Amino acid sequence: MTSDQFESILNFLLRYGFEAVVAGTIVFFLIKYFLPGYLSQKGKNLATQEDIENITNTIESVKAGYAEVLEEIRSNNQIKIAAIEREKSIKKEVYMEAAEAITKAQNIVANFSDLNIDVEIITANFSAEAGKIAKVQIVGSGKTVKAVTMIMSSIGEAIFTLMLGRSPLIQRKNLIAINEKVRDKANAEVERYLSIMKNLNIQGNSEQVLWDTINRSIDYENDQIKIYSKKIDALWEVQSKEHLEYAQKCMNKFFEVSAKMPDAILAVRDELDLDISPDEYLEIYNDNIENGKKIFSDFIQQVPNS
Repeated sequence: MTSDQFESILNFLLRYGFEAVVAGTIVFFLIKYFLPGYLSQKGKNLATQEDIENITNTIESVKAGYAEVLEEIRSNNQIKIAAIEREKSIKKEVYMEAAEAITKAQNIVANFSDLNIDVEIITANFSAEAGKIAKVQIVGSGKTVKAVTMIMSSIGEAIFTLMLGRSPLIQRKNLIAINEKVRDKANAEVERYLSIMKNLNIQGNSEQVLWDTINRSIDYENDQIKIYSKKIDALWEVQSKEHLEYAQKCMNKFFEVSAKMPDAILAVRDELDLDISPDEYLEIYNDNIENGKKIFSDFIQQVPNS
């Protein structure tokens, strides 16, 4: 007998009221033979439902915990990504300024050949750019810092060497200027005496002593012009030759410094995840350097008496 049948019989008896004996007998029979099985089955059903609820609750708890873990991971990843992006942004700003400053510092090496620029101005410009380049040491990787340090060391060595070679040229340049000033003064004196002679002619003054004095003064100043012109020519002959050699030395140092630039550029691009083929970049860069060397060499060949 099933549990449903048992419930139907029990409800029927309670509703229609069988005799007590019959009812008692039936109830005794049902209690003795069916109720234990019924209760056992109900217990099994209840246990099964409780198990299902427990399993369901456990699954939901695991899902909720997993969701919390995923949310925490996602949040942490977002924080880390944001931090990485901020770091990259800071690095990019520093590296852009440093690249511009290094380029200017390289140009300073070439500018040493221009003797019209005071060395104080050149070194001051280098100091100003060095401050921007120094920031790389704060944000850069070991590879980047090493590459930039090598460039700055090369620039510093070039500046020191070129300063020493520049001094004789500057001294000779100043000496030429002094001699030209004396020569120009003598020329001015000759022009002044010629003006006096013109006025004397206009006035009809024929005083011989005065005319002799003026002529001697003119002769003296003309001799001074010849003397200082000869000195100036001799100085320029040496200056032109040595200045040209010095200019070549400046450009050689410039190209030496420039050759160290790719290591820094590639290190920075690697840090910022800016993809480029090292071989391709080096080919482009080296071609540009060789082209610059050729242009300068062609210019040197065209300089008279080079």
